[in-house]
Amino acid sequence: MQSSEPLNGAAPPAADLPPSALPITASDRQAAEASQPGDALASDINNMQVDNSSDNGEDVVMKDKLLPKVKQVSKCVYCESNSAESLKTVPCLGCGSRCHIDCIKSAAGFRDKILVGDDFFHFKCEKCTGGAERFRRYHLSWVDVVHITLFNLTHSPQARASRLRGSDAAGQFSSSEHGPQEYGDSRVYFHYKADVAQFIDQHWGYFWTKPRGETWVNSASSALSTNSTENVPEDGRFESGKAKYNKNGMWALTDDLRFPSSYDSAQQQKTRTVMYSFAEDGSLVELRAQAGNGRRKRRTDPAPKTPTPGVRGTKKSRNDPGTPTGSALAYATSAGGGAKRGARGKRDKQSEWAISMWPDIDNMPGPVHMSREETHAAAQFVIESDRLTVWNDKGYRMAKASHGVEQGAWYFEAQVLAPVRPEFNLRIGWSQISGDLQANCGYDVFSYSYRAKPCTRFHAAIGSPYGEDYGPGDTIGMLIYLPELDSDELLDLADRKWRPSERYRQFTYTRPESQRPMYADGIPPLPVLAGSELVYFKNGKCLGPAFQKLYLGKYHPAISSYMGGKVRVNFGPDFAFPPPATWTDGTPIRPVSDLEVAAPKPPADAPEDAAAASGAAPAKSASEPAPELDVKP
Repeated sequence: MQSSEPLNGAAPPAADLPPSALPITASDRQAAEASQPGDALASDINNMQVDNSSDNGEDVVMKDKLLPKVKQVSKCVYCESNSAESLKTVPCLGCGSRCHIDCIKSAAGFRDKILVGDDFFHFKCEKCTGGAERFRRYHLSWVDVVHITLFNLTHSPQARASRLRGSDAAGQFSSSEHGPQEYGDSRVYFHYKADVAQFIDQHWGYFWTKPRGETWVNSASSALSTNSTENVPEDGRFESGKAKYNKNGMWALTDDLRFPSSYDSAQQQKTRTVMYSFAEDGSLVELRAQAGNGRRKRRTDPAPKTPTPGVRGTKKSRNDPGTPTGSALAYATSAGGGAKRGARGKRDKQSEWAISMWPDIDNMPGPVHMSREETHAAAQFVIESDRLTVWNDKGYRMAKASHGVEQGAWYFEAQVLAPVRPEFNLRIGWSQISGDLQANCGYDVFSYSYRAKPCTRFHAAIGSPYGEDYGPGDTIGMLIYLPELDSDELLDLADRKWRPSERYRQFTYTRPESQRPMYADGIPPLPVLAGSELVYFKNGKCLGPAFQKLYLGKYHPAISSYMGGKVRVNFGPDFAFPPPATWTDGTPIRPVSDLEVAAPKPPADAPEDAAAASGAAPAKSASEPAPELDVKP
């Protein structure tokens, strides 16, 4: 084992060392590795209250203030025993006492899941809060995650065993080298891919709720090399086996007695962000945006004045389709191609955390159908006369249904038909109005999809295996569950809607810089709906959740076709393979056809020509076909 001796060779007295750097005896280490409980809990610990809310009673994302300048005490405030030699302790931000994880009431349901050496928690004990603990998770950077991983691989045989039991059917973490290895300096070395990356992959949900990017293994490798003793001679965290022993990809902790948090500078402590609370089973629950001054803003610039139609000098750009024209039933923009630019989510240069979006449009009167409007379908997409059969002749494009949903459980089917070309493919799912029409469903953060072959789920252009291949003759069912929204979420969605008094154009959706987590590159400032999910069915067989924790938004059924892939959509109420009657919390599953909006009827004594003059379609008898609401010339 390496000592905590500084590089200048002068060993500090034990009293000056942080508690996480004090020596650990072999017997104590064995006890910690065996996950034995710590000292006896205080007699009244089971009667303590747990406070999982902020000072104003709401769960919010917040920047933590600089840690209080209190001396950390190596004594648990609950069991009053020495905690300096334990690998599972957390310091109280109020009194500085390092408390055993086993003694913290708010972690009682998941204390066994907390990894050794991990004390990145916003914690205040019952004495400092007056009886209600506070226990939340800080945001973790890549260097934090890599360090916690190496700490566990070094100190815990269980961590090594879990790595060996892990599944790696795709060979993503295969390597000719793996740990633990010792080369003569008393350090224990592990391979960055076979050991470190595989451990992170197995514990991804413990560290974050963000999705895996395509290059996340490279991010872990970069954190190792950037914080090595070669690049940070004075206080490097990691020792390279390549540099010392010509062992490619092998890494060890420079000082395996130091907790990862002990490397934090005062500035790093100051910028730590409280990002998550905990569910009863220990899973992370992302905190909502802070209210008050932290409310997200729809636009960063004043709304433009609406130009007078027909006045010379009025110019429409591709990014500014203009004011919708025509009757009250026409929800299309007046300039071609306007709905496809900007839907890729360009960043606003005036804000460091922003995304460009298109306003949501109220569900139009009439039955649900695949819409031909330029806000809903790419111009190249073929939507046949029944408004249910759709396909595209060449590369991926997307078309969306005329109606969308914001909360509840909703279901529709897509019957795969004989393709126009043999090299066809399909991606079927749900998309917000901002989903890029000139790309496949699942290309951006606004849409989610399930590909036919090979069977893959896609979101934000990241795919992973899911379900089974499907093709002609198969029927794919799509269930989306969006839990009941609170008042703040409803207000958010209401603010995104298009106002007929304004031109239909993009707006910039932002959240304050204080709410921007350090990992937010590529992550949009959209709230996440806890409990939401998207589930697929193939010929009546449930394939399980494809996506969970969807972004807040209004979602439309969406079809993407490649090289002649063809489907006929069935919005219900009669399905080839009916879904279950209810879903989460007994929520009834409704057919998308229930979204049909009745067209407004003119007064009984109003003449027919008056209704026509107002821009409304004349009333039709029940025997007549439904009006075509969005026919393009």
